[in-house]
Amino acid sequence: MSLAAAEFARCLPRFERWQLDVSNHRPSGVKAALTDLGLMAGFLAERDLEQVDGPALLEFVTWLRRDRANSPAAANRKISSVKTYMRFLRFLQIEGAESVPARELKCVHSPWRGPLQTLGADEVRRLLEGIDRNSAHGLRDFTVCSLLYRLGLRVGEVHRLDTGSLDLEHTALTVCGKGGRQRVLPLVGDLPDLLRQYLAVRERFYRSRGQSALFLSQKGARLAVRTIEENFSLLVSRTGPFSIPKVTPHTLRHAFASHAVDGGNCDLVVLKAVMGHAILASTEIYLHPSHETLRRAVNNHPANEILAGLSGVEILSLQQNRRL
Repeated sequence: MSLAAAEFARCLPRFERWQLDVSNHRPSGVKAALTDLGLMAGFLAERDLEQVDGPALLEFVTWLRRDRANSPAAANRKISSVKTYMRFLRFLQIEGAESVPARELKCVHSPWRGPLQTLGADEVRRLLEGIDRNSAHGLRDFTVCSLLYRLGLRVGEVHRLDTGSLDLEHTALTVCGKGGRQRVLPLVGDLPDLLRQYLAVRERFYRSRGQSALFLSQKGARLAVRTIEENFSLLVSRTGPFSIPKVTPHTLRHAFASHAVDGGNCDLVVLKAVMGHAILASTEIYLHPSHETLRRAVNNHPANEILAGLSGVEILSLQQNRRL
């Protein structure tokens, strides 16, 4: 017997409570999963599909790709949400859940898009130089961007920082990453001084004394991810164009890792710890050398000296002699 579509929808609130209260998943992640599952529940209802079975799963994925034009990554996130939910239903021993072949459902193949492209060092400098640091909001935004690039933080991690996350005495910053995993990163160079300057300016923000968030909005609330992204988009439009078509706050995180690898002095395991990756495979995407690194490798190759001074005619004659 297959799982009833009505049962699929009925257990969603119970799944939410389990994810939040017992499994300790982040509310943002649970909300995203529920959105995915709600999308499938709505799909089943619109198509008058009374059972969740193999054909229904395949039809749902086909609908995601063809009708909704979801990218492979977007479709795979929804597939992952369905698989997690079906595992939960099997543990509950919901009738028909065991017969749903969700475990056999393959992810959508993502074509290789080539080496990761990110901003060059001069472009990052031009971008950050475009921020007016003489205003309170400007210094705040400059500090945010500095943490994104100089520590490789995610925008959500910057959003969650509290004043208690800072330990300026020991020049350290405690970051809460994905899955609630914490990591302590060193504050090097002039970062401690920059943060001290921002903390002094932070007192001018509305209701700053009653707020634990490190970065505050104009209304005295925790600076929202959306606000960071919107301010960054305006900055990009002022300081562009750049060598890559799309520049977001996450681009600075990519730039941090890529520049560390291009510098040649960064151990991959250390970089994994700094960036807060759960598995090493997530860090390995930065191993692809940049175009400038490839140019230096070819330019510094001994072949340039070995063949220096040889004209095209001489090379041609050498090739003819080899044939003889």
